[in-house]
Amino acid sequence: MRFVTYNIHFGVGRDGYHDLDRIAGAVDGADVIALQEVERFWPRSGMVDQPVELGKRLPEYWWVYGPNIDLHSPATFPGESAGRRRQFGNMILARRPILASENHPLPRLPASPQSMRRGALEAVITGESQAVRVVSTHLCYVSAPTRIAQVAELERRHAEACRDGGGWTGEHPHGGGWQLGSEPAMPRSVVVLGDFNFAPGDREYQTSIGRGTSPFVDVWPHAGTGSGATKDGARIDQAWVTSDLVPRLRAAWVDGEAAGSDHQPLWCDIDA
Repeated sequence: MRFVTYNIHFGVGRDGYHDLDRIAGAVDGADVIALQEVERFWPRSGMVDQPVELGKRLPEYWWVYGPNIDLHSPATFPGESAGRRRQFGNMILARRPILASENHPLPRLPASPQSMRRGALEAVITGESQAVRVVSTHLCYVSAPTRIAQVAELERRHAEACRDGGGWTGEHPHGGGWQLGSEPAMPRSVVVLGDFNFAPGDREYQTSIGRGTSPFVDVWPHAGTGSGATKDGARIDQAWVTSDLVPRLRAAWVDGEAAGSDHQPLWCDIDA
């Protein structure tokens, strides 16, 4: 399977031009797409419902969206819905059905100078040989202690996912229309994709995955070619996998030509 992660900067490239066609064109062809900084009804991006618009541009994909900021969005024109929400978060698209998804809030420390809610959107997706959990995440931009806490939460969630199960378990004792079929199992194999806002040399990396104390393994040292830089010369957009997937890694690379964001897309091929 081919995976790609892309912080789309709400569709605005380094040239200052807003164009979701560039975003869709840069990721089209992947089996699984993880996007960050996807928003709904913000003035800076033209009051566009970006998940819906991206879904229209990528009609062969199923998709889910996980907002981490959710605010009232005033109606701009007569007849617009009074219940419209201004949202900002992560998105996952897949060529195969997304069997289930959950959006998990990540911790934020009060000492952070920018206390923006971050999250991890988790989806169960049918793979070529097995189901896999995919996470699209975006960690804190300004606070290293907050990022350390957020990585720890990603690790905790992984440790408990298979034990806790998904959105429902078993059967409702009184029926009542809750019998929706078998709950999809929570696969132990995980691919974590996103903008971590730290590079391999940073403390956040070294305290967990860099020391080998994390349940996750960085794809790049095993399969990457080139520097892997995704923004300002640093590899802050990363792909992590559980150890069982390491022998299945085939390649990882950065698309240095994509111009739709202030980040570059990171791709990887995994036999999954």
